[in-house]
Amino acid sequence: MKISQPVKLAGIIIALIVLYFMIRSLFAGEAEQVEAAANPDFTVVTEIISPQDWRDEVTIRGRTKAERKVIVRAETSGNIIATPTKIGSFVSKGEVLCRLSVDARRAQLAEANASLAKAELDYNAAVKLGEDGFRSETGVAQAKAVRDQARALVERARLELEKTEINAPFDGVYDERHAEVGDYLKVGDPCATVIQRSPFLIVGAVSERDVNKIAIGDRGVATLATGETIEGTVRFVAKSADPATRTFDVELEVPNDDGNLRDGVTAEFTVFARERSAHRVPRSALILNDNGDLGIRSLNGENIVQFEPVRMLGETPSGIWVSGLEAQVKLITSGQGFVSTGQKVQSVDAAERQS
Repeated sequence: MKISQPVKLAGIIIALIVLYFMIRSLFAGEAEQVEAAANPDFTVVTEIISPQDWRDEVTIRGRTKAERKVIVRAETSGNIIATPTKIGSFVSKGEVLCRLSVDARRAQLAEANASLAKAELDYNAAVKLGEDGFRSETGVAQAKAVRDQARALVERARLELEKTEINAPFDGVYDERHAEVGDYLKVGDPCATVIQRSPFLIVGAVSERDVNKIAIGDRGVATLATGETIEGTVRFVAKSADPATRTFDVELEVPNDDGNLRDGVTAEFTVFARERSAHRVPRSALILNDNGDLGIRSLNGENIVQFEPVRMLGETPSGIWVSGLEAQVKLITSGQGFVSTGQKVQSVDAAERQS
């Protein structure tokens, strides 16, 4: 259907009228806001907030790790003739894990001792002859060198005999046996694995954002996949980030006197930073100034509006923890978007308003 020219004109006129009233209404609303902001009788809602003790929490995923886990290896060669320690048992430092065949080592030690005894007699005789003028200083020195060499041979034979017993290097748990009776071990071949019982570590990595929240000595609580919950203290925070993940290693040291913890168990641990003073403010109270700085608006003693920059520390369901404020603050919790720095306003306490 073809619309006549008068009808088209009437429609355009109506549209222009509607647009005019919309624009007028919009500017009228902004004018009211500006007027409210400039009005010294403008009322804001405030709340007195005071500093409180605050402790940040950082949760990290990681795993358990023995502080010391050593594969004990043979220092001499020979056949295993005994494995006297039961696997899985607690062992003391020096306890025998593998015993090798002595073979000719005991005879070599006896021979070295005999040679030493002869060398001692020869040296003592050379010294006496030297004192009586029947032996030169060179002859005495030669006898002394033979004696010292004999002593070294005794020590070598003694150590070689001692090495036939492969011992636990520290108190711990005999975790794995690598060789059985009848196996032949060469120098460097493994005999057993020993894990230090206590302390244990919970290791993980923390992000760049959270690494400054953790310090050595902070308390931590770990929950293991096996169900245990244990407490410990942070003993290490890396100074260098992993180049691949940009994360920093953290170690939580925990006691394990009963030996129940296992190496390599998945764990989640929470580190509690040291207490510090902070203010808790409603999320709605945070604003940005013209420079993009995060802060809050508050009133001084003369009810003059001021902007105070803050730094977010943490978030809870009850509010945002911030730093940068001193002592008590008369925080504007409602109306802060309609006032400006330096403006004098009226205020009403939030608690009185609710009552």
